[in-house]
Amino acid sequence: MYPILILLIVLLIYGVAYILYGKRLLERKIVKADPSRLTPAYEKFDGVDYVPANKYVLYGHHFASIAGAGPIIGPATALAWGWFLPLLWVLFGNIFIGAVHDYTAIMASVRHGGVSIMTISENVMGRKARYIFLAYVWFALVLVLAAFLSVASGIYADIPTAATLAILYMPIALLFGILVYKVGINVKLATLISLILVVVGIAYSFYAPTYLTYEGWVIVLALYSIIAAALPVWYLLQPRDYLNAYLLWSFVLLAIIAPLLLPVIRFTGPPIVNFVAKGGVIGAPSGSPPAGADIAWFWPTVPLTIACGALSGFHSVVGSGTTSKQLSNELDALLVGYGGMLTEGAVSSLAVILPAALVWDFAAIAQSAGLSTDLLLKAGLNITATPNILRLGAAPRFYTAYGFAQALAWSRLFGVEVFPQLFVGFRTFAAWALTSFVLTTLDTSNRLARFAWVEMFDWLKARKPTIHKLITNRWIASIIPVVLGAVMAYPSLPDPIDPTRVIRAYSIIWPAFAGTNQLLAALALLTSTLWVYAVLKVKGASSFLMLIPAMFLWVTVTLALIIWLIYVVPYLPGLYIAGTGTIVAISVALDFLLIVLFARGLKAARIK
Repeated sequence: MYPILILLIVLLIYGVAYILYGKRLLERKIVKADPSRLTPAYEKFDGVDYVPANKYVLYGHHFASIAGAGPIIGPATALAWGWFLPLLWVLFGNIFIGAVHDYTAIMASVRHGGVSIMTISENVMGRKARYIFLAYVWFALVLVLAAFLSVASGIYADIPTAATLAILYMPIALLFGILVYKVGINVKLATLISLILVVVGIAYSFYAPTYLTYEGWVIVLALYSIIAAALPVWYLLQPRDYLNAYLLWSFVLLAIIAPLLLPVIRFTGPPIVNFVAKGGVIGAPSGSPPAGADIAWFWPTVPLTIACGALSGFHSVVGSGTTSKQLSNELDALLVGYGGMLTEGAVSSLAVILPAALVWDFAAIAQSAGLSTDLLLKAGLNITATPNILRLGAAPRFYTAYGFAQALAWSRLFGVEVFPQLFVGFRTFAAWALTSFVLTTLDTSNRLARFAWVEMFDWLKARKPTIHKLITNRWIASIIPVVLGAVMAYPSLPDPIDPTRVIRAYSIIWPAFAGTNQLLAALALLTSTLWVYAVLKVKGASSFLMLIPAMFLWVTVTLALIIWLIYVVPYLPGLYIAGTGTIVAISVALDFLLIVLFARGLKAARIK
């Protein structure tokens, strides 16, 4: 199989899906987007959360916010099943679940004044649903913070130049926000100025690494998340995400270009390794009985590995929590919501799975490309010690495969002798892109956790106004979820099989985060489906195109989380049994309560 063939197939599928499924079905027939209808960004303008944005700026902000580590770490982990099954799940999830879920969550929020998907659940399922949904979302966001704090801290500790670039992005983003929203400079000119500074920052970062331990980065990033989540959205969050998007688009564009430069190079990875992987793939601790047992069936456990790349409930919270408050025109939602999800899918399929499938067997790809062992050693690749991609951890799988594929492609133009330099440069660039994804998610997650926390206690406002004011203070509401996430992210555990390495917290937290995230997607899509059915009065085949994928996802993820709770949780360290295990158990219980309320809401809508 040739990479260029997969590239063309994926791009064709995305293009057709955007036009037929997105524009013609969702936008025109189901939601009936109206450009003349005033959006909440204008109706409720407050200069903090409700701020109308240029659709391209908002697309960049939304894409950068939703595209955390999920579309990268998840597919890299799922390579244990081979490259074809993860690619199939990403494409199926993107088109029929993820992009539909993202778009309808944004539009449902816009039509209800910019409220969250949790509040919309109250409108279609009753008041109990809202508070149950809020609690579920808040717990899920704590796991997002824990997982991403660990991922980002690990990469910054291992690749210090990535930390330097992330730090430099902050003042540049602040400058962009001031230029556009305070000085009134044209967006294009402000973008040009800012991107020139970003390029300078990239060049500087290569020579100025920022050193800090993993534990130190957990603390620093936790403090950053608290501060960034409490600032006005235009001040840092929106401009930083917008500028980050250019780095991420460049990252995806290079992933598209590379196969075009390798027309005669074949994949070296097997399409399918096995339909059943070892328990370590779904978070069983190294050395424990389930780690080596065949318990990770591709279905239903794939949602415990691949999160945001295929679909993500977190997106519905972003879309209805921040994006809907910035949408200036209903027609912009297709690009921002449906297009944003397809762009994230392109990250997984073209920038993670495709490069890994290409360079899977390091010796085979080196031989076919005419690269000597000495040249690979010069690049830092010991193919004897690490013969294939599966011998690496999830994050190194990604940036090693991406760096190798890019260096292989461009060395065909500039000569094989520059392969080592190209590999190091592109591997570093991939690490920068990954941490850029993660960092944008951290402050967005905490902002959304703050929103959910405040909504959960709105019943207290009339009864105990003083207490309500205290516990819903934006700083307190920002601190609580980050502290809980940091406590779970902080430890580095010794590997019982290899004492020379440590196990970062994200490898334990990831299945819990991914599973609760995917279950949130099922619940959010069911809520949107009920909104379409009961409020928009769209029935028949169109409503079933949302209901069937939502129910399939709900069954899949519920089974996966039950498997994880039974087989994996008993062998986790005590902190994670008390933390992630408890959160997932509570989430599954809330999940069953919500599905009952959904069934009642659907029945009531049919009677009406």
